[in-house]
Amino acid sequence: MTSWYLGLSTSGHDPALALVNETGHVVFAEASERFMQDKRAWGIAPDHVSHLASALEQVGFSAAHDRLHVSSSWAGVKADVPVQVSNALLAGADGRWMRGLQQTAQTYAGSTLLRLGISEEMPEVRRFDHHLCHAAAACYSAPYQDATCLVIDGEGEVGAVSLFSMKDRVLKRAWRSWGPGSLGTLYAWITRLCGFDWRLGEEWKVMGLAAFGSPVPALVETLVSMLVVDRGRLQFAGEETLDVARRAVMPFTRLAGEPIMKAADLAASGQAAYGILVDRILEDVLPDSGGNLVLSGGCALNSSYNGTIARRFSVDNVFVPSAPADDGNALGAAILGWMADHSHQAIPQGSGAPFLGSRPNRRTIEKVVTEAGLGQVTSAGEGAAVLVADRLAKGHIIGVMRGGAEFGPRALGQRSILADPRPKAMKDRINRAVKGREAYRPFAPVIPAEQVADWFDGAQASPYMSFTLPWRADVRERVPAVVHEDGTGRLQTVESGSNPWMASLLTEFERQTGLPVVLNTSFNIMGKPIVHTVEDALAVLMTTGLDAVLLEDVLVEKRPDSESALHT
Repeated sequence: MTSWYLGLSTSGHDPALALVNETGHVVFAEASERFMQDKRAWGIAPDHVSHLASALEQVGFSAAHDRLHVSSSWAGVKADVPVQVSNALLAGADGRWMRGLQQTAQTYAGSTLLRLGISEEMPEVRRFDHHLCHAAAACYSAPYQDATCLVIDGEGEVGAVSLFSMKDRVLKRAWRSWGPGSLGTLYAWITRLCGFDWRLGEEWKVMGLAAFGSPVPALVETLVSMLVVDRGRLQFAGEETLDVARRAVMPFTRLAGEPIMKAADLAASGQAAYGILVDRILEDVLPDSGGNLVLSGGCALNSSYNGTIARRFSVDNVFVPSAPADDGNALGAAILGWMADHSHQAIPQGSGAPFLGSRPNRRTIEKVVTEAGLGQVTSAGEGAAVLVADRLAKGHIIGVMRGGAEFGPRALGQRSILADPRPKAMKDRINRAVKGREAYRPFAPVIPAEQVADWFDGAQASPYMSFTLPWRADVRERVPAVVHEDGTGRLQTVESGSNPWMASLLTEFERQTGLPVVLNTSFNIMGKPIVHTVEDALAVLMTTGLDAVLLEDVLVEKRPDSESALHT
């Protein structure tokens, strides 16, 4: 009998599942929003029947011969804690709604095993501390033996910040913050005041908009005053201070229907305040001797801030996993479950490869080739990278769906839309005709890891798009479609050993154009998760200005009379 370990993210939002094998390696991890095609998948069970059945089939689990152990990403139910829900920043009704969703997800975690015939009784579920799950997931992927691991989150079991140390890959908590005080909550509030919806994960929009504004010193000071940092721990300021701050911020807010740029200074001020507060945390927790820093929790997705850390603090390396937010906790819970069963003190070390999700259905691709009549279909085989590079160099915009899907919010070449970064109009064209999103929002550059210093100041590895860095001034004009308003780029670095197909594509694109940089954005349209099935990918092809889709090694291009790169 083979034992498998199922980890479930049970926050009530961003549900996900992960599977670890008997040797302690993650073999599958996927957010529920991908499978359900429902952004953030609020209230959906992380072990949704169809999703879990699909995942178990893909890893070869046998209900007749194998055993499945279940773990969840919270130690308890938040609604059981006798704490009054605050409406100091976010609506109290939202807080109560979220507590109810977490209660349902946590209480019924594992019940799908009954429906699938894997268990006759409600299975025993190991329940792990929320921030410990964040830390375990991050350190599993981190390539270090020793590190300081900082979790900055929207919330945790008793507070929103936790500090861990990892020595010889043994993880120990140093401290946790207690009580209300959350950078995630503050940033969500700023997101709402900018006219965006934090419940849809639109904090990204604030980060992108910040480049178009200027921090207002008095506003930054006001926002910073709302949180107190004490030896790294966070607490909200007193009610009187919060009242004064709320009134001071109101003139900067953007109402529905008002121009987006009205909120640019608020976004820039919010980002600046965020940076000051995290600086204070890091000043309190980083050792004087340097060392490695691992960041996790939802706030670790703030790539604009992350890219500044290595230049300003005494650290050897900064690492952020591909899925630092609550979906990634499914991986942490599964790893901790395996460790508990095997009396393992050390966190197993993964390869760092983020391609842990579902693969395209080969039979569906074969039907596309033989029956769909979608236009020109080319089975490129091992020459797919050469063919795609050729089309990109000619100005085509191509969706790529190949291999296992990326775990986490960033598309890293397996579920990506790719384009040539040289035309200045390419950014507007993709935002308008393909993504259907706001014109100001930037795109990511993909570049070989060994060439980063030729293009960026403060060069560092960024395999999961976790760091935004400034472009070198002398190269910006060569890639205008991936240079943001403030001269930065949220880059993805590629190594041939961990991402051979993308490395081959960059090599071929450089051979054809002299440029080792390709534009990358997630394969979706605004408001929808990244595509999950072949049918999802084809729907984007046929309803947007996308020119082609690569399905594994099959390139499907629109008919000549369709909207394409040749008609711009």
